Amino acid sequence: MLTVHHSKQKVVTLERTELFFLAGILGSDRLLGIDDPFLGYLTEDIVKEWDKVKEALLQKGYLIQDEGSSDITMTPTVFSRVAIAGLSSRAFRFQYEDKGSSYEGYLHCTNERVVEVTPTQEEQVTYQLSDLGNVEQACEAVVDKIKWSQEKISENIPALMFSKKKFYENIKQYQELDSLSQALAEDCHDRQGAHALAKTIIEKQTEGEFQLLVWNGQEWESQSAAFISGPSVNWLLRMSTMGKGDWLVASPATKEQFKEMLFDWLNQPLDQEER
Repeated sequence: MLTVHHSKQKVVTLERTELFFLAGILGSDRLLGIDDPFLGYLTEDIVKEWDKVKEALLQKGYLIQDEGSSDITMTPTVFSRVAIAGLSSRAFRFQYEDKGSSYEGYLHCTNERVVEVTPTQEEQVTYQLSDLGNVEQACEAVVDKIKWSQEKISENIPALMFSKKKFYENIKQYQELDSLSQALAEDCHDRQGAHALAKTIIEKQTEGEFQLLVWNGQEWESQSAAFISGPSVNWLLRMSTMGKGDWLVASPATKEQFKEMLFDWLNQPLDQEER
């Protein structure tokens, strides 16, 4: 029998097999961004692996077994982190690159708490499960990771429409500001906006993408976008992802606008909370 035990643990660090077993105990089979370590295993092999994992979790203090008892208790911190990571129906995948450094993580959301799952950069990858607080606090933590332009966005810069295919071809082909600006302007027919976007691309501080995910009961439905931040203007890039669509819309956005957009999506009404 598995129950909950009191604990003051702050950050929960789990190997992939440990996370899969604990999530499975709580009834989850849909961990995001983590491959099933037991794919193709026979039942008896999985049982043996559980014995090893159980011993490791007992040594870490994440599971507790009283002497002379077969009952296993789970600390409340481990229970809540794994339950939210494995059972929440809303998630946010976030990755970026910043001058050679990179980050990737998943935020799993309920209306009360947000748990972040991030892989470590160690040789043997483990996963850190951290409580980011409520949705507003989590949104603040996400946007604070990015180097944003602090300049006020000119009202003269509109959203710009491009062919997605041609946009990325131009970025790859043109590495100078003037040539990239001209190529973008030919596609969107806005020279001022194209110049501002080209300047951000050439001088970019941080670039990345995010994915908004909702569990519909059978699979994850997703929306994705990308962003580029630079000294002058930050840009949010929305683009076609399915079928024969070939469009990309680049919109200037401040740090506060990005945070408000993320908050509006993650802060779902109570009647849409996890069942």
